Amino acid sequence: MVVAEEEIRPPRIGPAVALYVFSLFGGVALHKGLDLHGWVLVPIYAVPIAALGWMIVQKRRMRAVGAAGCSGGKAYQRRILGLALAYMALLMLANWLNSQFALHGIAAVLVALLPALPLIGMILAIGRLIIDEKDEYLRVLHVRQMLVATGFMLSVCSIWGFLESFDQVPHVPAYWAFVIWCGGLALGTLYNEMRP
Repeated sequence: MVVAEEEIRPPRIGPAVALYVFSLFGGVALHKGLDLHGWVLVPIYAVPIAALGWMIVQKRRMRAVGAAGCSGGKAYQRRILGLALAYMALLMLANWLNSQFALHGIAAVLVALLPALPLIGMILAIGRLIIDEKDEYLRVLHVRQMLVATGFMLSVCSIWGFLESFDQVPHVPAYWAFVIWCGGLALGTLYNEMRP
Protein backbone atom coordinates (compact mmCIF):
# COMPACT_ATOMS: atom_id res chain seq x y z
CA MET A 1 0.00 0.00 0.00
CA VAL A 2 1.46 3.32 -1.09
CA VAL A 3 0.55 6.36 0.93
CA ALA A 4 0.66 9.63 -0.94
CA GLU A 5 3.01 12.11 0.61
CA GLU A 6 0.97 14.78 2.33
CA GLU A 7 1.57 18.29 1.12
CA ILE A 8 3.23 20.32 3.84
CA ARG A 9 1.66 23.73 4.21
CA PRO A 10 3.70 26.55 5.67
CA PRO A 11 2.47 28.14 8.89
CA ARG A 12 -0.23 30.76 8.36
CA ILE A 13 0.04 34.19 9.93
CA GLY A 14 -3.23 35.66 8.62
CA PRO A 15 -5.52 34.43 11.43
CA ALA A 16 -3.08 35.73 14.06
CA VAL A 17 -2.85 39.14 12.35
CA ALA A 18 -6.64 39.38 12.05
CA LEU A 19 -7.17 38.37 15.68
CA TYR A 20 -4.61 40.95 16.82
CA VAL A 21 -6.02 43.84 14.77
CA PHE A 22 -9.69 43.23 15.47
CA SER A 23 -9.25 42.36 19.16
CA LEU A 24 -7.18 45.53 19.59
CA PHE A 25 -9.84 47.65 17.84
CA GLY A 26 -12.54 45.90 19.87
CA GLY A 27 -10.60 46.46 23.08
CA VAL A 28 -10.19 50.15 22.38
CA ALA A 29 -13.90 50.42 21.48
CA LEU A 30 -14.90 48.71 24.75
CA HIS A 31 -12.40 50.74 26.75
CA LYS A 32 -13.55 54.08 25.37
CA GLY A 33 -17.20 53.26 24.67
CA LEU A 34 -17.94 51.88 28.13
CA ASP A 35 -15.44 54.17 29.90
CA LEU A 36 -13.73 51.19 31.57
CA HIS A 37 -10.83 51.59 33.99
CA GLY A 38 -8.64 49.44 36.22
CA TRP A 39 -8.28 45.67 36.29
CA VAL A 40 -11.27 45.07 34.04
CA LEU A 41 -9.03 46.16 31.15
CA VAL A 42 -6.61 43.25 31.73
CA PRO A 43 -8.74 40.56 30.03
CA ILE A 44 -9.80 43.01 27.32
CA TYR A 45 -6.20 43.72 26.31
CA ALA A 46 -4.94 40.20 27.06
CA VAL A 47 -6.45 38.95 23.80
CA PRO A 48 -4.48 41.27 21.47
CA ILE A 49 -1.32 40.67 23.52
CA ALA A 50 -1.78 36.89 23.15
CA ALA A 51 -2.49 37.35 19.42
CA LEU A 52 0.72 39.37 19.09
CA GLY A 53 2.61 36.48 20.70
CA TRP A 54 0.93 34.08 18.28
CA MET A 55 1.99 36.30 15.36
CA ILE A 56 5.61 36.23 16.54
CA VAL A 57 5.56 32.43 16.90
CA GLN A 58 4.01 32.00 13.44
CA LYS A 59 6.55 34.37 11.87
CA ARG A 60 9.42 32.39 13.43
CA ARG A 61 7.89 29.13 12.20
CA MET A 62 7.56 30.62 8.72
CA ARG A 63 11.23 31.63 8.76
CA ALA A 64 12.22 28.14 9.94
CA VAL A 65 10.55 26.48 6.95
CA GLY A 66 11.70 29.17 4.53
CA ALA A 67 8.19 30.51 3.91
CA ALA A 68 8.72 33.98 5.32
CA GLY A 69 10.46 36.85 3.78
CA CYS A 70 10.87 38.47 0.46
CA SER A 71 13.55 40.53 -1.14
CA GLY A 72 12.14 43.82 0.15
CA GLY A 73 10.55 42.52 3.34
CA LYS A 74 13.31 43.05 5.88
CA ALA A 75 14.02 46.63 4.81
CA TYR A 76 10.26 47.28 4.86
CA GLN A 77 9.98 45.95 8.41
CA ARG A 78 12.86 48.15 9.56
CA ARG A 79 11.30 51.22 7.93
CA ILE A 80 7.85 50.55 9.38
CA LEU A 81 9.21 49.88 12.88
CA GLY A 82 11.23 53.10 12.86
CA LEU A 83 8.29 55.10 11.54
CA ALA A 84 5.90 53.57 14.08
CA LEU A 85 8.25 54.55 16.91
CA ALA A 86 8.58 58.06 15.43
CA TYR A 87 4.78 58.29 15.18
CA MET A 88 4.29 57.38 18.84
CA ALA A 89 6.99 59.81 19.98
CA LEU A 90 5.69 62.69 17.83
CA LEU A 91 2.09 62.03 18.83
CA MET A 92 3.01 62.20 22.52
CA LEU A 93 5.10 65.32 21.91
CA ALA A 94 2.30 67.04 19.96
CA ASN A 95 -0.28 66.22 22.63
CA TRP A 96 2.06 67.44 25.38
CA LEU A 97 2.91 70.68 23.56
CA ASN A 98 -0.76 71.39 22.91
CA SER A 99 -1.78 70.68 26.52
CA GLN A 100 1.08 72.73 28.00
CA PHE A 101 0.94 75.75 25.72
CA ALA A 102 -2.68 75.84 24.41
CA LEU A 103 -1.38 76.30 20.88
CA HIS A 104 -3.24 78.25 18.21
CA GLY A 105 -2.55 79.65 14.77
CA ILE A 106 0.48 78.52 12.77
CA ALA A 107 2.09 76.91 15.84
CA ALA A 108 -0.96 74.67 16.32
CA VAL A 109 -0.93 73.74 12.63
CA LEU A 110 2.77 72.83 12.66
CA VAL A 111 2.51 70.79 15.86
CA ALA A 112 -0.66 69.04 14.61
CA LEU A 113 1.21 68.00 11.46
CA LEU A 114 4.05 66.34 13.40
CA PRO A 115 2.35 62.94 13.94
CA ALA A 116 1.14 62.90 10.32
CA LEU A 117 4.70 62.89 8.96
CA PRO A 118 5.55 59.30 10.05
CA LEU A 119 2.17 58.11 8.73
CA ILE A 120 3.03 59.60 5.34
CA GLY A 121 6.40 57.86 5.66
CA MET A 122 4.59 54.55 6.26
CA ILE A 123 2.57 55.03 3.09
CA LEU A 124 5.79 55.69 1.17
CA ALA A 125 7.42 52.63 2.79
CA ILE A 126 4.52 50.47 1.65
CA GLY A 127 4.88 51.81 -1.89
CA ARG A 128 8.62 51.17 -1.71
CA LEU A 129 7.93 47.56 -0.71
CA ILE A 130 6.05 47.03 -3.96
CA ILE A 131 8.85 48.64 -5.97
CA ASP A 132 11.63 46.75 -4.16
CA GLU A 133 9.94 43.35 -4.35
CA LYS A 134 11.63 41.33 -7.10
CA ASP A 135 9.35 38.29 -6.94
CA GLU A 136 6.33 39.03 -9.13
CA TYR A 137 4.07 36.63 -7.26
CA LEU A 138 4.86 38.25 -3.90
CA ARG A 139 4.35 41.68 -5.46
CA VAL A 140 0.87 40.60 -6.62
CA LEU A 141 0.09 39.38 -3.09
CA HIS A 142 1.15 42.75 -1.62
CA VAL A 143 -0.95 44.67 -4.15
CA ARG A 144 -3.98 42.42 -3.58
CA GLN A 145 -3.61 42.85 0.18
CA MET A 146 -3.58 46.63 -0.26
CA LEU A 147 -6.61 46.54 -2.57
CA VAL A 148 -8.56 44.60 0.06
CA ALA A 149 -7.44 47.12 2.70
CA THR A 150 -8.47 50.05 0.50
CA GLY A 151 -11.89 48.54 -0.20
CA PHE A 152 -12.41 47.87 3.50
CA MET A 153 -11.39 51.40 4.49
CA LEU A 154 -13.56 53.04 1.83
CA SER A 155 -16.55 50.91 2.84
CA VAL A 156 -16.20 51.63 6.57
CA CYS A 157 -15.61 55.36 6.01
CA SER A 158 -18.57 55.64 3.61
CA ILE A 159 -20.94 53.84 5.97
CA TRP A 160 -19.73 55.87 8.95
CA GLY A 161 -20.04 59.11 6.99
CA PHE A 162 -23.68 58.45 6.10
CA LEU A 163 -24.49 57.39 9.67
CA GLU A 164 -22.78 60.54 10.92
CA SER A 165 -24.73 62.75 8.53
CA PHE A 166 -27.94 61.31 10.04
CA ASP A 167 -26.63 61.96 13.58
CA GLN A 168 -26.53 58.24 14.40
CA VAL A 169 -22.85 58.05 15.34
CA PRO A 170 -20.36 60.56 16.73
CA HIS A 171 -17.83 62.38 14.58
CA VAL A 172 -14.53 60.54 14.17
CA PRO A 173 -11.33 62.37 13.16
CA ALA A 174 -10.27 61.73 9.56
CA TYR A 175 -6.90 60.22 10.55
CA TRP A 176 -8.80 57.09 11.61
CA ALA A 177 -9.05 56.26 7.89
CA PHE A 178 -5.37 55.23 7.98
CA VAL A 179 -5.96 53.09 11.08
CA ILE A 180 -8.93 51.41 9.40
CA TRP A 181 -6.84 50.83 6.27
CA CYS A 182 -4.17 49.13 8.40
CA GLY A 183 -6.91 46.93 9.87
CA GLY A 184 -7.90 46.11 6.31
CA LEU A 185 -4.37 44.86 5.68
CA ALA A 186 -5.18 42.07 8.14
CA LEU A 187 -8.19 41.16 6.02
CA GLY A 188 -5.96 41.28 2.95
CA THR A 189 -3.53 38.88 4.61
CA LEU A 190 -6.39 36.47 5.34
CA TYR A 191 -7.69 36.82 1.79
CA ASN A 192 -4.26 36.03 0.35
CA GLU A 193 -3.93 32.95 2.54
CA MET A 194 -7.37 31.64 1.53
CA ARG A 195 -6.77 32.03 -2.20
CA PRO A 196 -4.23 30.01 -4.20
